[in-house]
Amino acid sequence: MSPTRRQVLTHGVTAAGALALGSATTLAVTRLAGLGAIPATSAPGALLDDASRINPTAVRGVLFADPAPERTARTVAPLLRRITTGEDPAMAVAGVRHSMGGQSMLAGGWVLDTRPMNRIDLDRAAGVVRVGAGTTWRDLIPVLNEAGFSPKVMQSNHDFSIGGSLSVNCHGWHASHPPIASTVRRLLLLTAEGDVLTCSPTENAELFGLVLGGYGMFGVILEADLEVWPNAIYEPHFVSVPTSGYAARFAAGTSEMAYGRLSVDPLSFLEEAILVRFTPKAGTVGTVLPLTRPSAPELQRAIFRGSAGSDVGKTLRWSLEREAAPWLAAPMSRNTIQNEPAAVFADRSEETSDILHEYFVPRQRLWDFVQTARDVIAASPMELLNVTVRDVRADTRSALAYAREDVFGLVMSFRQERTARADDRMRELTRTLIDAAAAVGGTFYLPYRLHATADQLRRAYPGWDAAMAAKRRLDRKPVFRNGLYEAYGR
Repeated sequence: MSPTRRQVLTHGVTAAGALALGSATTLAVTRLAGLGAIPATSAPGALLDDASRINPTAVRGVLFADPAPERTARTVAPLLRRITTGEDPAMAVAGVRHSMGGQSMLAGGWVLDTRPMNRIDLDRAAGVVRVGAGTTWRDLIPVLNEAGFSPKVMQSNHDFSIGGSLSVNCHGWHASHPPIASTVRRLLLLTAEGDVLTCSPTENAELFGLVLGGYGMFGVILEADLEVWPNAIYEPHFVSVPTSGYAARFAAGTSEMAYGRLSVDPLSFLEEAILVRFTPKAGTVGTVLPLTRPSAPELQRAIFRGSAGSDVGKTLRWSLEREAAPWLAAPMSRNTIQNEPAAVFADRSEETSDILHEYFVPRQRLWDFVQTARDVIAASPMELLNVTVRDVRADTRSALAYAREDVFGLVMSFRQERTARADDRMRELTRTLIDAAAAVGGTFYLPYRLHATADQLRRAYPGWDAAMAAKRRLDRKPVFRNGLYEAYGR
């Protein structure tokens, strides 16, 4: 067996750093992790990175979870006690490390890798699946598919851990749904004191709201009970519309899944949009359907990557998306739509990385925000590769909710050189776009580069100070820390 593309992406810089430090053991751990044979601990001095590939972090070591949540708790508890007494540094919690700013790492600290906790137990009658926190959606989708089910809410790709998805309170193409927190029936949580608690909307409810969208700062998610959704064949429907009319056009119809794409073609930069809706085909809802992946991934990759650094490539890509895609698109199952890795489109260059931003704006203010973003990005040296628009409904569960009303989420992908100078330029652009979102009553997403100012974060997340006060009360040391906490929590 060989590591998956996602494992290559997320471990590539780790391996390079290990060579630089002379840590052959770290290399061995990386290889074993790719093969599914994960040892109990790594040697001290491991160097980790995340999906940004520009955030190498030297950690104290990596501790790997056990497949059984109870045994994980027993294994980790002695280390938690040593952290509490000051004998060991603090701990960060990680899955596949798809975050981009150190949210799953801690310089000089321990990292708990949750991926071995990948057990799956489906209750068909209740429509609920119990999953270990390290389970990826790639692991879960085939299990649900065999029973005629599908994830209710997940990211638009399958190569993320479910514990990570809960920790960032993810969302995807699922129209008319709040983020994933709304689908969680129960969590099993390991606390800073080494206790294992059940959390739900009615049991340990405060912790429940803090952990969902809490980025591992409030404990280790061991397992979760998630609501599932009937699988079905979905028929795609495409419509081109000026971005100024996107919100009205979206409101005029209904669908179970939907997304929008904004033009990055220099001839119509952010001024044109495509709205794609998916509706279930009669007679297919809840049936067991063949599970495939979206067709021609390498062709999709070639078109997407071919637009990087090329105005002509961007014009060609937009023309294909607007004119050819509606003719080529075929009905496919809900599971097939979601059964694709993000790594298909990933930048594999040594010189550049794809860096994500995401902004959430009230639906009626979409065009106001886009007009400002268009001018700001056009004047910036940073290259915008893609903008996807998602429908996200109000979140009433997470203490750190980014969607406190119904919003559109705009996922922006930029290509950035892997240099300190480029990161400084990206910081400047990010802060300007955060202010633009705030000006229309919007917010921004926290899993990406930690470029926001503390004031910007508190404006977007008015519950932040209360959440940090709760952390000081529940995790006095603190035991659980990461890059996000180091930047804004203290």
